Amino acid sequence: MTEHYDELETRAPEVRERALFAALPHQIAHARAHAPALATLLADVAPEAVSSRAALAHLPVIRKSELAELQKRAPPFGGLAASKWGAIRRVFASP
Repeated sequence: MTEHYDELETRAPEVRERALFAALPHQIAHARAHAPALATLLADVAPEAVSSRAALAHLPVIRKSELAELQKRAPPFGGLAASKWGAIRRVFASP
């Protein structure tokens, strides 16, 4: 048995970062299309423009203090989940 799950775990840091930033615009577009709270939060963000650490640093942030209000308005996930309740097989939560 090998020490690592697969070759992705042993990539050079710069290769890993390039791959992550190549995938990030798709993830942002998916979040905007399927998670209502994130669609609102990211409305002014062009997904394809988020391709570097500098661009990532300019994304808006949801504060922990805002989560309870989001959940109150749109239970159970506050509009932050990109899947509908019932389509999710498991939900893990901390106490």
